[in-house]
Amino acid sequence: MRNFSLGNVLLLGAITGISGFAQAPTGLSVRAASNKKIDLAWSGAGPNYTVQRRTLGGAYGNLATVTTAAYSDTTIDAYTTYQYQVVANLTAGASAPSNQVTAGPPSAGISVLSQAPPDAAGAYGYDLSMALDPNGDPAFAFIHQDPNTDSDYSDSILYFRSWNRVAYSWNPLVKVATIGDAATYFHNTLSLACDSSTGAFAIFTEFNQGAGVRLYASTDGATWSLKTTYTTAGSGITAPVVALTNGNVFLASNIDSTGIRYVTGQLSANPSTWLSKTSPTVANTYPPPPSTTIAIAVDSAGNPGIAYWVDDAVVSYNRVLLYWRPAGSATPVRIMDSQGRQSDGISVRMVYRNLNPRVIAYVQRDDADFGVAVHFAKSDDGGNTWPRVIVIPPDGNSSTDAPFDLAIDSADHGAVGFGQNGGTGNNSCFGPKLATSANLATWKTCGIPGATSTGNFTSYSGAVALAYGGNDKLYYAWWDHQASPAGVYLYREPPAGANNSPSISTVVNGATFQPGIVAGSWTTITGANLSDTSRTWQDSDFANGSVLPTTLSGVSVKINGLNAPVYYISPTQLNVQAPAGISGSVPVVVTKNGAISASVNATVAANAPGLFTYTLGGKNFPSALYNGTYTIVGDPALYGAAAKAKAGDIIQLYATGLGASPAGNIVSSTIAFNGAVTATVGNATASVQFAGLVGVGLFQVNIIVPSGLADGDYPLIIKANNVSSQTGVTIPITH
Repeated sequence: MRNFSLGNVLLLGAITGISGFAQAPTGLSVRAASNKKIDLAWSGAGPNYTVQRRTLGGAYGNLATVTTAAYSDTTIDAYTTYQYQVVANLTAGASAPSNQVTAGPPSAGISVLSQAPPDAAGAYGYDLSMALDPNGDPAFAFIHQDPNTDSDYSDSILYFRSWNRVAYSWNPLVKVATIGDAATYFHNTLSLACDSSTGAFAIFTEFNQGAGVRLYASTDGATWSLKTTYTTAGSGITAPVVALTNGNVFLASNIDSTGIRYVTGQLSANPSTWLSKTSPTVANTYPPPPSTTIAIAVDSAGNPGIAYWVDDAVVSYNRVLLYWRPAGSATPVRIMDSQGRQSDGISVRMVYRNLNPRVIAYVQRDDADFGVAVHFAKSDDGGNTWPRVIVIPPDGNSSTDAPFDLAIDSADHGAVGFGQNGGTGNNSCFGPKLATSANLATWKTCGIPGATSTGNFTSYSGAVALAYGGNDKLYYAWWDHQASPAGVYLYREPPAGANNSPSISTVVNGATFQPGIVAGSWTTITGANLSDTSRTWQDSDFANGSVLPTTLSGVSVKINGLNAPVYYISPTQLNVQAPAGISGSVPVVVTKNGAISASVNATVAANAPGLFTYTLGGKNFPSALYNGTYTIVGDPALYGAAAKAKAGDIIQLYATGLGASPAGNIVSSTIAFNGAVTATVGNATASVQFAGLVGVGLFQVNIIVPSGLADGDYPLIIKANNVSSQTGVTIPITH
């Protein structure tokens, strides 16, 4: 069935895909995958096997010949997605390829990292933080504020999610803890870090509105434990940030009216052994106010640096940004100030280029119009001097706002992601803003590639997180509460030479996989890069009641210029309902996150009946049930829950394409088919008891098994208005 199941056809999903030749390899799977190798295993009885590989969307080529049912591919690029299949070399010739498996990093382009639950769009994704795991793949932490929407924020949840190269999918969302009322726009309330040397993760987060901060740790991202809690009597603690490297943890948080508390030690050790110190007093300044943020990063030598804001004690309405090396005794160094124009709600982010810090800050200054507030500064002498402050330009005549983030690649190129106040000025680019620079002096601002053409994203993101992968390609994550669907999104910049536009190979009948689609019936589109994920429609996709969704995870299809409802998406296959009212030769176009495929023509037929089938033991059986039961028609020797048919049995067949049918809406009641429908089993005529539409594009045909047939397997054919279904469908008969 090529991953196609619908209505009662779902009952057969459990046995779909275990078809194949008796000696062909089966059960091909990815047993392990990292950025250095991919381990494959399968079952089979061939004397040797040929392992074939292709990059996503490319052509298969022979990779290796092995004599065991396993292979380790060590010739991979860490940032490329690969697909594999295995062919058994038999005495009678090569077998058909086994099922295809995929392994590698997340898909390029824009995808949904975590979709917000219904009625939670405005509270799901707060304080998004990103870190790259040891494979260089992104992991995320964020807050779901008030998940039951009762305005009691004490049940707010801290979540974590990471990428699984083996499954080529996101791992299940992990609930780390219930943290109470912590989420806010005005300062970062959580920070995620990963130690690339050990694979350990840490999340440092506020809880209960600054009552304290907690450090959670995990060795694998799946299981989390509370490592330590910090509270201070009479003072709030805010803006926690964390960094990890070489087994060491580095923490910083803001203690009201006191200063920055820095803590460090071995993550695996008891926190009571960790070193703690408070930021030194800087002349003519007051301690950091509670509404600011802190930035922490570790340089290439493993030494931490912290950037934070303090109040100016001499110039009124002025904030001063300081850079501090907490491992030494040096006094913090001045980076920039607000030039007497701002003293509230100021943010900062910092990363290193080798030993040299780079900083972005949200601050009003004399060097830009009001509302253009994102600034960049860098030091090329280890943080001792900061010679210049650069304004990050807005998109058109608009604003630049926090939340924001900064990333620097190995060549010292920069990327800044930020929001734009929705009510400020005009702009030419949609969605979250992206400014880039090749020299860190001249910056150009627009939007994320692909986001401009969709126009679905808000200009003011609830949270932003950036990082460059080891291949110097950008990861950009953001929380968008106005998009459809709302939730946390990820953009991955395509690797060099990658073609991420969708490409159509075939447009065929959804059951026969042969040319000839029918209005209102199911259509299968095959190709490459058709989607960045694999899924079927879900309840949350039905935002308009009975209207079928025409977009899933950024994938949509137009047939003859009309929207086609989308049921299933994957990188290589889509299942859609052909729109009503089409005829002749029609153009088909796939759009994925704004990227549009070349048009491919498909032929529309008035009738092209196709039986849904499943394959076992090299035989194609109808996806059929015995009338009024959940018993599957088939060979019990191949599948124990199946039963062979007997004379007089009423069999419910499922098909598509009998004739034109309604499209675009849920089918709420059975619609009888008015055309002539006949059926034969072998050479015997089977009486057709009923034929009608019972679901979206799904016809049910009830036949009575004819008498006079000996035990054996017989070809099954149905005809609609004298047009036959596909050949090769077998029904087993017994007495």
